[in-house]
Amino acid sequence: MDKKNYIKGLTSGGLAFVLWGLLPLYWKLVSALNPYQIFVHRVVWSLIFVTIIMIQQKNIKIFISLLKDRKNWWLTLGPALFISINWLTYIWGVNNGYVIETSLGYYMNPLVLTLLGSLFYREQLDGLQKIGIGLAATGVMVKVIFYGKVPILALVLAVSFAIYGLLKKKSHLSSLMGLGFETLIVGIPASVYLIFSEASGQGIAGNLVPSFWLLIALSGIVTAVPLLLYAEGTKRLPLKVVGFLQYIAPTIGLWLGIFVFKEPFSMSELIPFLIIWAGLLCFIYSQVLMLKS
Repeated sequence: MDKKNYIKGLTSGGLAFVLWGLLPLYWKLVSALNPYQIFVHRVVWSLIFVTIIMIQQKNIKIFISLLKDRKNWWLTLGPALFISINWLTYIWGVNNGYVIETSLGYYMNPLVLTLLGSLFYREQLDGLQKIGIGLAATGVMVKVIFYGKVPILALVLAVSFAIYGLLKKKSHLSSLMGLGFETLIVGIPASVYLIFSEASGQGIAGNLVPSFWLLIALSGIVTAVPLLLYAEGTKRLPLKVVGFLQYIAPTIGLWLGIFVFKEPFSMSELIPFLIIWAGLLCFIYSQVLMLKS
């Protein structure tokens, strides 16, 4: 194992999930728009931001040449679709008072991602990692039982992001080029919706202060930066490791939901999270032992 490359992957992936964990704070700031409008702004401004980066790094000609290959469009269609489903579901959940349920979805995601890793890449788990997976699975099942019904929103988030991670690992495109394709594919219909929304008087113009444009433009940065970091981490790490790193984001989201947004959270709901955290500690310890070897 290339430890330097591995540590770089851990750093990139870990930072991505910290930034994602803090995102509810930003989505609440722009909640004057409905979730669909926030989503299209997120896509369009991400495309603009990624394009600026490609121009700055003098990669725009390479990207244009890649656009001429129809195969690249087809290979990126899947990731673009699943990340769009994930984005829209997440924004809707946060701005409708379901921050804690969105955190449940991202707690469930590593289980799905680990399953996909074992199915498609035959990734093996050591003893501590198996214990961690078992505890995490138990915690999620207990959470579902306490929840009292099938958490559809959480399931959509978990499955859509896991499939996105799997497809990104199979991609031959660089992180920047891949994100460029994804935002372009979704950005075309998103731009049409955005223009229609503004022209019909349902957008920012005439309804919100002009400075709101600057605030919503930041959605391109808060979207693209963690995605680029995530892509770098995914390419350097086994999916089982990426899966467990993802527990960082929902843990932050859980604390935000409880202490910042004051969503209901009983002591009985704390039990499954404690079980999941115990599983996470097992995995972290296994990583420390591996890096020391």
